[in-house]
Amino acid sequence: MSTVTKPESRDVGEVIRSLWDFNDKAASETRFRDALKTLKADDALEVETQIARTFSLRRDFETAHRLLNDIEQRMTPSSRAALRVRYLLERGRTFNSAKQFDTAKPLFQQAYDLAIKEPALIGLAIDAAHMFGFSKDKDEAFRWTELGMKLALGSEHPDAIGWRPGLANNLGSTERERDNLDASMKHFQVALKEHLTRSKPLQIRIAYWQVANVHRLQGKIDDAMAIQLRLEKESDEAKSPDVYIYTELAELYAAPGAKRDAQRAKHYAELALAMAEKDAWMVENEASLIARMKDIRQN
Repeated sequence: MSTVTKPESRDVGEVIRSLWDFNDKAASETRFRDALKTLKADDALEVETQIARTFSLRRDFETAHRLLNDIEQRMTPSSRAALRVRYLLERGRTFNSAKQFDTAKPLFQQAYDLAIKEPALIGLAIDAAHMFGFSKDKDEAFRWTELGMKLALGSEHPDAIGWRPGLANNLGSTERERDNLDASMKHFQVALKEHLTRSKPLQIRIAYWQVANVHRLQGKIDDAMAIQLRLEKESDEAKSPDVYIYTELAELYAAPGAKRDAQRAKHYAELALAMAEKDAWMVENEASLIARMKDIRQN
Protein backbone atom coordinates (compact mmCIF):
# COMPACT_ATOMS: atom_id res chain seq x y z
CA MET A 1 0.00 0.00 0.00
CA SER A 2 1.42 3.37 -0.99
CA THR A 3 1.65 6.14 1.57
CA VAL A 4 -0.29 9.28 0.82
CA THR A 5 1.65 12.36 1.91
CA LYS A 6 -0.55 15.14 3.18
CA PRO A 7 -0.08 18.58 1.62
CA GLU A 8 2.54 20.78 3.21
CA SER A 9 0.91 23.13 5.72
CA ARG A 10 2.18 26.63 6.25
CA ASP A 11 5.93 26.96 6.58
CA VAL A 12 6.92 27.64 10.16
CA GLY A 13 10.51 28.38 9.22
CA GLU A 14 9.95 32.12 9.44
CA VAL A 15 8.39 31.71 12.89
CA ILE A 16 11.37 29.64 14.01
CA ARG A 17 13.88 32.17 12.68
CA SER A 18 12.08 35.04 14.39
CA LEU A 19 12.17 33.30 17.78
CA TRP A 20 15.79 32.17 17.80
CA ASP A 21 18.42 34.07 19.76
CA PHE A 22 21.52 31.88 19.65
CA ASN A 23 23.12 34.08 22.30
CA ASP A 24 20.32 33.23 24.75
CA LYS A 25 19.21 29.63 24.44
CA ALA A 26 17.04 29.68 27.57
CA ALA A 27 15.07 32.71 26.34
CA SER A 28 14.69 31.05 22.95
CA GLU A 29 13.28 27.94 24.63
CA THR A 30 10.72 30.09 26.44
CA ARG A 31 9.64 31.77 23.20
CA PHE A 32 9.32 28.43 21.43
CA ARG A 33 7.18 27.02 24.26
CA ASP A 34 4.96 30.10 24.13
CA ALA A 35 4.57 29.62 20.37
CA LEU A 36 3.38 26.05 20.91
CA LYS A 37 0.20 27.41 22.49
CA THR A 38 -1.05 28.44 19.05
CA LEU A 39 0.41 25.62 16.94
CA LYS A 40 -0.80 22.11 16.20
CA ALA A 41 0.30 18.90 14.54
CA ASP A 42 3.44 19.15 12.36
CA ASP A 43 3.76 22.89 12.98
CA ALA A 44 4.11 22.22 16.70
CA LEU A 45 6.51 19.32 16.19
CA GLU A 46 8.77 21.45 14.01
CA VAL A 47 9.00 24.02 16.77
CA GLU A 48 9.63 21.25 19.31
CA THR A 49 12.73 20.20 17.34
CA GLN A 50 14.10 23.65 18.06
CA ILE A 51 13.37 23.32 21.77
CA ALA A 52 15.51 20.18 21.65
CA ARG A 53 18.18 22.20 19.92
CA THR A 54 18.26 24.73 22.75
CA PHE A 55 19.17 21.88 25.10
CA SER A 56 21.78 20.49 22.73
CA LEU A 57 23.41 23.91 22.52
CA ARG A 58 23.41 24.06 26.31
CA ARG A 59 25.13 20.64 26.28
CA ASP A 60 22.21 18.92 27.96
CA PHE A 61 22.32 16.07 25.47
CA GLU A 62 20.19 13.74 27.55
CA THR A 63 17.25 16.14 27.54
CA ALA A 64 17.73 16.92 23.84
CA HIS A 65 17.62 13.22 22.92
CA ARG A 66 14.62 12.62 25.18
CA LEU A 67 12.67 15.41 23.47
CA LEU A 68 13.69 14.13 20.04
CA ASN A 69 12.61 10.60 21.02
CA ASP A 70 9.18 11.98 21.87
CA ILE A 71 8.99 13.83 18.54
CA GLU A 72 10.04 10.69 16.67
CA GLN A 73 7.26 8.67 18.32
CA ARG A 74 4.65 11.29 17.38
CA MET A 75 5.67 11.59 13.74
CA THR A 76 3.70 9.54 11.22
CA PRO A 77 4.39 8.32 7.67
CA SER A 78 2.39 11.32 6.47
CA SER A 79 4.37 13.88 8.46
CA ARG A 80 5.64 16.53 6.10
CA ALA A 81 9.18 16.56 4.79
CA ALA A 82 10.19 19.75 6.59
CA LEU A 83 9.45 18.14 9.95
CA ARG A 84 11.33 14.95 9.10
CA VAL A 85 14.33 16.97 7.93
CA ARG A 86 14.37 19.14 11.06
CA TYR A 87 14.15 16.06 13.25
CA LEU A 88 17.11 14.45 11.46
CA LEU A 89 19.14 17.65 11.61
CA GLU A 90 18.59 18.15 15.33
CA ARG A 91 19.25 14.51 16.17
CA GLY A 92 22.45 14.75 14.17
CA ARG A 93 23.43 18.07 15.74
CA THR A 94 22.95 16.61 19.21
CA PHE A 95 25.33 13.76 18.42
CA ASN A 96 27.78 16.14 16.76
CA SER A 97 27.81 18.52 19.72
CA ALA A 98 28.67 15.52 21.89
CA LYS A 99 31.67 14.89 19.62
CA GLN A 100 30.03 11.94 17.85
CA PHE A 101 30.21 13.13 14.26
CA ASP A 102 30.41 9.60 12.85
CA THR A 103 27.03 8.86 14.43
CA ALA A 104 25.62 12.17 13.21
CA LYS A 105 26.89 11.85 9.64
CA PRO A 106 24.23 9.42 8.27
CA LEU A 107 21.51 11.60 9.84
CA PHE A 108 22.83 14.66 8.00
CA GLN A 109 22.96 12.62 4.80
CA GLN A 110 19.33 11.55 5.23
CA ALA A 111 18.30 15.13 5.96
CA TYR A 112 20.06 16.37 2.84
CA ASP A 113 18.58 13.63 0.63
CA LEU A 114 15.07 14.49 1.80
CA ALA A 115 15.40 18.27 1.64
CA ILE A 116 17.09 18.49 -1.76
CA LYS A 117 14.01 16.95 -3.37
CA GLU A 118 11.83 19.95 -2.55
CA PRO A 119 12.72 23.48 -3.74
CA ALA A 120 10.96 25.01 -0.72
CA LEU A 121 13.39 23.17 1.57
CA ILE A 122 16.57 24.46 -0.08
CA GLY A 123 17.59 26.21 3.14
CA LEU A 124 17.38 22.96 5.10
CA ALA A 125 19.31 21.12 2.37
CA ILE A 126 22.07 23.73 2.69
CA ASP A 127 21.94 23.40 6.47
CA ALA A 128 22.50 19.64 6.17
CA ALA A 129 25.37 20.16 3.74
CA HIS A 130 26.97 22.71 6.04
CA MET A 131 26.92 20.24 8.95
CA PHE A 132 29.41 18.08 7.07
CA GLY A 133 31.83 20.91 7.71
CA PHE A 134 32.36 19.33 11.14
CA SER A 135 33.91 16.26 9.56
CA LYS A 136 37.48 15.57 10.64
CA ASP A 137 38.13 14.70 6.99
CA LYS A 138 38.94 18.20 5.75
CA ASP A 139 38.46 17.24 2.11
CA GLU A 140 34.99 15.92 2.87
CA ALA A 141 34.21 19.03 4.90
CA PHE A 142 35.35 21.29 2.08
CA ARG A 143 33.40 19.39 -0.62
CA TRP A 144 30.16 19.62 1.28
CA THR A 145 30.67 23.26 2.19
CA GLU A 146 31.36 24.04 -1.47
CA LEU A 147 28.17 22.18 -2.40
CA GLY A 148 26.23 24.20 0.14
CA MET A 149 27.65 27.42 -1.27
CA LYS A 150 26.79 26.34 -4.82
CA LEU A 151 23.19 25.73 -3.72
CA ALA A 152 23.08 29.06 -1.87
CA LEU A 153 24.37 31.00 -4.88
CA GLY A 154 22.10 29.13 -7.27
CA SER A 155 18.85 30.01 -5.53
CA GLU A 156 17.08 33.27 -4.77
CA HIS A 157 15.07 31.67 -1.99
CA PRO A 158 15.51 33.83 1.13
CA ASP A 159 16.70 30.83 3.12
CA ALA A 160 19.41 30.11 0.54
CA ILE A 161 20.54 33.73 0.41
CA GLY A 162 20.76 33.76 4.18
CA TRP A 163 23.34 30.97 4.11
CA ARG A 164 25.81 32.77 1.85
CA PRO A 165 27.88 34.67 4.44
CA GLY A 166 28.10 31.73 6.82
CA LEU A 167 29.23 29.32 4.15
CA ALA A 168 31.79 31.78 2.79
CA ASN A 169 33.11 32.05 6.35
CA ASN A 170 33.31 28.26 6.66
CA LEU A 171 35.19 27.98 3.36
CA GLY A 172 37.61 30.62 4.60
CA SER A 173 38.13 28.73 7.85
CA THR A 174 38.84 25.47 6.06
CA GLU A 175 41.32 27.10 3.69
CA ARG A 176 43.02 28.75 6.68
CA GLU A 177 43.38 25.34 8.33
CA ARG A 178 44.97 24.11 5.09
CA ASP A 179 47.34 27.09 5.25
CA ASN A 180 45.94 28.42 1.97
CA LEU A 181 45.86 31.99 3.26
CA ASP A 182 45.20 33.78 -0.03
CA ALA A 183 42.20 31.55 -0.73
CA SER A 184 41.08 31.95 2.86
CA MET A 185 41.18 35.74 2.57
CA LYS A 186 39.12 35.62 -0.63
CA HIS A 187 36.33 33.70 1.10
CA PHE A 188 36.41 35.87 4.23
CA GLN A 189 36.12 39.00 2.09
CA VAL A 190 33.05 37.50 0.41
CA ALA A 191 31.58 36.80 3.86
CA LEU A 192 32.32 40.37 4.96
CA LYS A 193 30.67 41.81 1.86
CA GLU A 194 27.57 39.70 2.47
CA HIS A 195 27.39 40.69 6.13
CA LEU A 196 27.76 44.38 5.33
CA THR A 197 24.50 44.21 3.37
CA ARG A 198 22.67 42.81 6.39
CA SER A 199 23.45 45.50 9.00
CA LYS A 200 24.03 43.13 11.92
CA PRO A 201 26.86 44.73 13.92
CA LEU A 202 28.01 41.57 15.73
CA GLN A 203 28.22 39.54 12.54
CA ILE A 204 30.02 42.38 10.78
CA ARG A 205 32.57 42.54 13.60
CA ILE A 206 33.14 38.79 13.37
CA ALA A 207 33.64 39.05 9.60
CA TYR A 208 36.20 41.83 10.02
CA TRP A 209 37.92 39.75 12.75
CA GLN A 210 38.38 36.89 10.29
CA VAL A 211 39.94 39.21 7.72
CA ALA A 212 42.26 40.69 10.35
CA ASN A 213 43.25 37.25 11.61
CA VAL A 214 44.39 36.21 8.15
CA HIS A 215 46.27 39.52 7.80
CA ARG A 216 48.21 38.58 10.94
CA LEU A 217 48.95 35.10 9.64
CA GLN A 218 50.19 36.68 6.41
CA GLY A 219 52.51 38.92 8.44
CA LYS A 220 50.52 42.09 7.71
CA ILE A 221 50.67 43.25 11.31
CA ASP A 222 49.75 46.91 10.71
CA ASP A 223 46.62 45.98 8.75
CA ALA A 224 45.58 43.43 11.36
CA MET A 225 46.26 45.77 14.27
CA ALA A 226 44.20 48.61 12.80
CA ILE A 227 41.17 46.37 12.40
CA GLN A 228 41.41 44.65 15.78
CA LEU A 229 41.81 47.92 17.71
CA ARG A 230 38.74 49.30 15.95
CA LEU A 231 36.83 46.12 16.77
CA GLU A 232 37.86 46.38 20.41
CA LYS A 233 36.45 49.91 20.55
CA GLU A 234 33.22 48.88 18.82
CA SER A 235 32.70 45.86 21.05
CA ASP A 236 33.35 47.96 24.16
CA GLU A 237 30.83 50.56 22.99
CA ALA A 238 28.32 47.76 22.43
CA LYS A 239 29.08 46.47 25.96
CA SER A 240 30.00 43.16 24.36
CA PRO A 241 33.69 42.45 25.07
CA ASP A 242 35.07 39.71 22.84
CA VAL A 243 37.63 37.19 24.04
CA TYR A 244 38.81 36.51 20.50
CA ILE A 245 39.58 40.17 19.88
CA TYR A 246 41.69 40.15 23.04
CA THR A 247 43.56 37.02 21.94
CA GLU A 248 44.36 38.56 18.57
CA LEU A 249 45.59 41.79 20.13
CA ALA A 250 47.76 39.75 22.50
CA GLU A 251 49.23 37.91 19.51
CA LEU A 252 49.77 41.11 17.55
CA TYR A 253 51.59 42.91 20.36
CA ALA A 254 53.66 39.76 20.98
CA ALA A 255 54.66 39.49 17.31
CA PRO A 256 58.22 40.49 16.28
CA GLY A 257 58.58 43.94 14.76
CA ALA A 258 57.98 47.58 15.45
CA LYS A 259 54.56 46.98 16.99
CA ARG A 260 55.92 44.56 19.59
CA ASP A 261 54.93 45.60 23.11
CA ALA A 262 55.31 42.88 25.74
CA GLN A 263 53.32 44.75 28.39
CA ARG A 264 50.34 45.34 26.13
CA ALA A 265 50.55 41.72 24.96
CA LYS A 266 50.35 40.57 28.57
CA HIS A 267 47.47 42.98 29.23
CA TYR A 268 45.36 41.52 26.44
CA ALA A 269 46.33 37.96 27.37
CA GLU A 270 45.07 38.66 30.89
CA LEU A 271 41.79 40.03 29.54
CA ALA A 272 41.38 36.98 27.31
CA LEU A 273 42.12 34.52 30.11
CA ALA A 274 39.72 36.26 32.49
CA MET A 275 36.92 35.48 30.04
CA ALA A 276 38.08 32.15 28.63
CA GLU A 277 38.72 30.40 31.93
CA LYS A 278 35.15 31.14 33.07
CA ASP A 279 33.64 29.73 29.88
CA ALA A 280 33.07 25.96 30.03
CA TRP A 281 32.90 25.67 26.24
CA MET A 282 36.23 27.46 25.78
CA VAL A 283 37.90 25.40 28.50
CA GLU A 284 36.80 22.25 26.69
CA ASN A 285 37.35 23.35 23.09
CA GLU A 286 40.01 26.07 23.16
CA ALA A 287 42.67 24.51 25.37
CA SER A 288 45.49 25.41 22.97
CA LEU A 289 44.35 29.04 22.77
CA ILE A 290 44.18 29.28 26.56
CA ALA A 291 47.65 27.75 26.81
CA ARG A 292 48.95 30.28 24.30
CA MET A 293 47.52 33.19 26.28
CA LYS A 294 49.19 31.84 29.44
CA ASP A 295 52.45 31.64 27.55
CA ILE A 296 52.18 35.28 26.40
CA ARG A 297 51.26 36.37 29.93
CA GLN A 298 54.33 34.70 31.38
CA ASN A 299 56.86 35.83 28.78
